[in-house]
Amino acid sequence: MSWKSFSLAVLAGLVITPLTRMQHATDSLGLKIVPAILMSFVLVGTQLFHCVLDSIFIFAGMLAGSADYGLTEWAPALGWSTLGNLLGGLMLVTAVRLLRVPHRVIEERAK
Repeated sequence: MSWKSFSLAVLAGLVITPLTRMQHATDSLGLKIVPAILMSFVLVGTQLFHCVLDSIFIFAGMLAGSADYGLTEWAPALGWSTLGNLLGGLMLVTAVRLLRVPHRVIEERAK
């Protein structure tokens, strides 16, 4: 765990949040699959730290027997990447979007 890994976790949050928004914005299965494939290549290709994806890798290593780590090393890594993912997704994407359209928030709350 380092600041570099935290920064990569923040960037992973920046990638996953727009992916989720794109998938929720359409009912077309084809338009849901395309961003999922593209964003997965971005996550893996740039070696970003996403808490779910990294947990899969960690558990796969433990199940294969090739890992020299266990659950005690996994838990802090999960917390670290989750915090970075939340910061990237909520603070840098969602908060900026809410600040950009305050009139829509007011209209939605008035309903």
